[in-house]
Amino acid sequence: MPRKILTKFARFGYVGQVVTAGFLLTVAVLLMFAVIGTLEPMAKPPTANPIPPPERRQQEQAVIPDALPQEQLLISQPEVQLPSTGATAETAKDKNRKTTGEQLIRELWNGKIIGDFGWQFQPLYQDWRYHNGIDVSGGEGQIVPALTAGEILEIYTDKQYGLTVGVKYDSQIITYGSLASVVVQQHSKIQAGDPLGSMGVTRNKPEPHLHVAVQEQERKEYLNPRELFPDIPK
Repeated sequence: MPRKILTKFARFGYVGQVVTAGFLLTVAVLLMFAVIGTLEPMAKPPTANPIPPPERRQQEQAVIPDALPQEQLLISQPEVQLPSTGATAETAKDKNRKTTGEQLIRELWNGKIIGDFGWQFQPLYQDWRYHNGIDVSGGEGQIVPALTAGEILEIYTDKQYGLTVGVKYDSQIITYGSLASVVVQQHSKIQAGDPLGSMGVTRNKPEPHLHVAVQEQERKEYLNPRELFPDIPK
């Protein structure tokens, strides 16, 4: 009996030692983790921003001006002056207009004179009649240009010379007759070479032509158009 009791106590003592050892081991492990957790932040070296490569630093420096105030950006940027195209376009337009007008006048004087100034024999009426201007032949519908600058004084239909435009130029009135159409308006200003209308025909001249006459405004006297326009062909 005493031997069994001693055996139980021995067994109990062995188990207790094992339990005690396990408990102490657990406590030791927990303490170790606690110490490691406390020391880990201190073990990490402080991190520093890496130095960017030269290419990246240049890009960052190039971006810096974007952060400046708008007023400073406007001051630092050079002022760019755009060329004014208004005057250039207007000059080109006037030059083209003048060139076209000169060409129209040359084409007009390329025609044949089918009726000269002064007393002329009229085959249609078989008699002599006074012709107050000259008749220049041309193509049907050919553009009739103004021979001078001036003001459109009147637009009317003459019994002998058909549809007519009168232009005031200096102290003279230049009339353009035998027109098929008119593209100007009364009292409008024109330049030399501007279209007035197109060539037509009259009852006494069925051939397309232009009748040009020059009259002194004060004396009401007709002048030979050759005195004012020396380029009129002979």
